[in-house]
Amino acid sequence: MMQRDPTREPTPAPTIQDYTPLAETYEANRYVEGVHVAQEARRRRVLTGLLPPRVCRAADVACGTGRGLSILTSFADTVVGVDGTLAMLTVARAKLGPTAGVAQANAAKLPFTDGTFDLITCLNFVHLFATVEEKSAFIAEMGRVLKPQGVLIVEFDNALQGLVVGGVRKYLGRDIGYDWPWQVRGAFRRDMFTVSRIDGANLPFVWRIPLVRHLDNYTRLFPLNYLASRLMVRAVRR
Repeated sequence: MMQRDPTREPTPAPTIQDYTPLAETYEANRYVEGVHVAQEARRRRVLTGLLPPRVCRAADVACGTGRGLSILTSFADTVVGVDGTLAMLTVARAKLGPTAGVAQANAAKLPFTDGTFDLITCLNFVHLFATVEEKSAFIAEMGRVLKPQGVLIVEFDNALQGLVVGGVRKYLGRDIGYDWPWQVRGAFRRDMFTVSRIDGANLPFVWRIPLVRHLDNYTRLFPLNYLASRLMVRAVRR
């Protein structure tokens, strides 16, 4: 068996992306107008359908301005938002008041002891990293601070969305962080997690066509889940 070299320096955590210039206008630029409001409502519905009954402690990693945190406050006695950008956390704290704690930290090196939380969410974040291996490292760190039988929900951008849309964006555009559904499970270490559900959110195009718009209500079902723009994965800590 290969022995660990005690003189070797630990792998440095990935650099935090600074969202300070975007903090004050982040929600106004992304979550207004009819289409965006409807899409966000669908994502929220899918997320709440995956959350467990009320727990003691929950965290939202890469919480941004606190949109996910606002959902967790209805499911946990104590909630904590983690983000690398202080300006984002300031907006989240102003929105939620004393009902939520915040911590400025790198998601690759969370400032909590092992097994701190019963529930962790990570939304609209891992698409920033190109490879499944990079995403798996972040997910394993969240697993470290999750209690046994605790629930982790991670949102992925789906390369199979609409059969072709995500793939075009992945290989011909700038959205390198899109993942194929069969890759998503590989981001969760088998010795650490059991993946229990993969639900979809926001089918491309259907919201433009009244006759088929109702299909967006069934993205928890196969194969519609794998055709949606977002994949929300629910995993249980072993």
